[in-house]
Amino acid sequence: MRINQFLARSGVGARRKVEEIILAGRVKVNGKTLTDLSYRVDLEKDQVLVDGKTVRIDEEGDLPKIIAFNKPVGFLSSHEDKFHEKTIFDLLPKEFHKYNYAGRLDLDSRGLLILSSDGDFIQRVTHPSNKIEKEYIVTLQKKVDWKRIAEELRLGVREGGETLRAFQVTAAGLEMDKDPDNTNHLRVILKEGKKRQIRRMFHAKDLSVIDLFRVRVGGLSLEKKKLEEGKFISVTEKEILGK
Repeated sequence: MRINQFLARSGVGARRKVEEIILAGRVKVNGKTLTDLSYRVDLEKDQVLVDGKTVRIDEEGDLPKIIAFNKPVGFLSSHEDKFHEKTIFDLLPKEFHKYNYAGRLDLDSRGLLILSSDGDFIQRVTHPSNKIEKEYIVTLQKKVDWKRIAEELRLGVREGGETLRAFQVTAAGLEMDKDPDNTNHLRVILKEGKKRQIRRMFHAKDLSVIDLFRVRVGGLSLEKKKLEEGKFISVTEKEILGK
C-alpha cells in the first residue's frame, strides 16, 4: 500500500493533505524520515510515525468507516479547542476520536455531521468541485416573504468580500407555518461550503438566524433516517454519494 493511501486510511487526512505532510518531512518509517511518495508500506513490518506519533490502520473489530452523527447545539466540530471545553468527540466513543469530519457545523448549529476514518472519502464529500448538496432548515428571527429572499440568495449576495449563493431556497413546509408565503422557517440547499455561509447570507439581508439545522448531506437525510440528537449510526458511502 502506497504511503499516501496508508496515511489517508489511517485518518491523518485526505491524500493531497498527507502528500504535503510527507514532503514536509513530518513522516518517519522505521526511524528514517520519508519524503518518497511512491514508498509502499509493509503493514506487518513497518513502523510509521507522523510528527513523532505512531500511525496505523485499525484492522481490529468491526469499526465502521463512516458514521452519521446528529450534533447538538453547544458542541464544537473540533478535536480540541483551548477556548471551549465541549467538542463533538465528548459525545462519541474513544475509538472514533481519530475520525475526521466532512464539513463543520458551528457551535450554535445542529444536525447531520459525517465523520470517517477514510481521508479520501472526506475529500470527495467536501471538495467544491463535487458539489455535494447540503440541506438545512433555517429559522429566522422574523417572518419574511420567502420567494423574494429565495431569488436574492440564488443570485448571490456580497458579504465579507465574497459572493455567497444558495442553490435552492424554499419554505420549510413545517406544520406550525399557517401562511405559505410569509414564514420564518426556510429550507436552504447549498452546493458550496464557505465558512458560516448561511448565517452570513441572511446577515447580508439584515436577518438573524436563530436556529440552523442541517438535515441532509448528499443522499443521507435525518428526516428519513431517524437519529436522536447526540447519537450516531454507521452509514455507507453509497447512502451519501449514491455510488
